[in-house]
Amino acid sequence: MLSVFLTVLGFALIGAALLDVFQTLFHPAGRGAMSDWTAQVIWKCFRRAATRYRKLLTYAGPTAILAIITTWAALTWFGFALIYFPRLHSSFAFTPGVEGTRFAGLLEALDLSLGGLITLSEGINASSPWLQLLRGAEAVIGFGLLTASVSWLLSIYPVLESRRSIAERAALLHNAELENHLDITHDAPQEAQDWIFNIGCDLASLRNQMAQFPITYYFHVGEAQTSLAGALPYLAELADRASSSSGVSALLAAGTVLGGAVHNFLNTLAEVFLAMPGEDDRAVLRAYAREEMTDLMLRDRTIPFPRHADAS
Repeated sequence: MLSVFLTVLGFALIGAALLDVFQTLFHPAGRGAMSDWTAQVIWKCFRRAATRYRKLLTYAGPTAILAIITTWAALTWFGFALIYFPRLHSSFAFTPGVEGTRFAGLLEALDLSLGGLITLSEGINASSPWLQLLRGAEAVIGFGLLTASVSWLLSIYPVLESRRSIAERAALLHNAELENHLDITHDAPQEAQDWIFNIGCDLASLRNQMAQFPITYYFHVGEAQTSLAGALPYLAELADRASSSSGVSALLAAGTVLGGAVHNFLNTLAEVFLAMPGEDDRAVLRAYAREEMTDLMLRDRTIPFPRHADAS
């Protein structure tokens, strides 16, 4: 009975790890329950610590990724070890020079499983065909976890770059209006329509990318000029100015596009990350800025953290 229980438990752990990998990496807009929970817990811990040491928040995203990958590997490793453990003496053959009597405990099963996961031969071979197949499957899974994790890492950095690029363009436009006492929707409507439309399209693309890779939410940039949480209020105001202007149809359309992109982005944040109603865009803007500990950028001023929580 113990052998059956350990085998079922081992397969359950392996299945849980593989299901979470599939949901997180391969399912379009998939959400892995275990990886999501891990990232949220780590973010909350770092967010709490950042109230004293704000720079710590920049380590939340990298730590979350490492923790998730480690969890996948650990569950797979331990799952196979539980399957091997009750069969060490009966179903494995040892080459000359390897003491079979030494392999009798859970630590030895973990050692055997680790060797299979990283395709390291230790002079121990499965004597039954199904265990031979299982050992081969473990090696394939180990290699797959490695390559999938590397691909995941390479995939999220373009999303982060896109987010920072949108925020910096917004910051530059904001600075240009303040320093030159301009309203670009009134003083340069022909040029503004292209700028606003392009930012709206890029923000819509970013929303889809973040839905595909939600782990990117937990990467804090650590600088005001590339913080999208701080730039979104300005973009919302810019969209309102453009969509309420008169005389330039293209500018009206661009403002509507940007306004819709901001609204949809905020809805995604509210539903997926902030756990709050998404009807009130201003409330979501404040909550996002507060969560990211960043300044709120408005048309005529910047409200520094933490006073942005009281901004209207």
